[in-house]
Amino acid sequence: MSTDESTAKEKIFLAAMELVAEGKTEQQITTREIASKAGVNLALVNYYYRSKENLLSEVVGTMMGDIIEQSGQNNRLDSDPETRLKNMLLETADTAFKYHNICKIAISLELKSGCGNSCKMVIPLLREIFTDCDESELNIIALQLMIPFHHIVLKPELYGRYLNTDFFDEKKRKQTINQMVDCILFKRIKEEK
Repeated sequence: MSTDESTAKEKIFLAAMELVAEGKTEQQITTREIASKAGVNLALVNYYYRSKENLLSEVVGTMMGDIIEQSGQNNRLDSDPETRLKNMLLETADTAFKYHNICKIAISLELKSGCGNSCKMVIPLLREIFTDCDESELNIIALQLMIPFHHIVLKPELYGRYLNTDFFDEKKRKQTINQMVDCILFKRIKEEK
């Protein structure tokens, strides 16, 4: 890739990142707007990224990586796997509500791709908790945890009414997430006995 091509690709990426950082949603951002902001030909957006969705996925992935790194997730190895799982989900939820717009885009894209990345994040801890489960069972448990979690971030008001909580209130959010995890883990642990 030549320097000019590399520069155009980077300009497109940075333009899309600026639009996301401004608080625009996936639906509000157009390929034309990205190209205009980057100062490049419209066709280059699809040439380099194949689609607006691919570009936004890369942008949001980069932004989420930076956010998670900044939040310094402390998942201490000296605590039991259930506590580490809860801490991971609580810290992720805190980040998701602190950077709600970026996370809504990331989660929307994650749901469209089948939740594979988020499930991979929790599988190692589930493997420690449920030592007798095979990979298929662990995948099902991971989905049981992650799909509701994602939907709550996408539509906190809707699920807040349903669950009688305010997900923007950190204390209530933590209480509800802990309760959700306990329900899923307790049911599985009870079934194993």
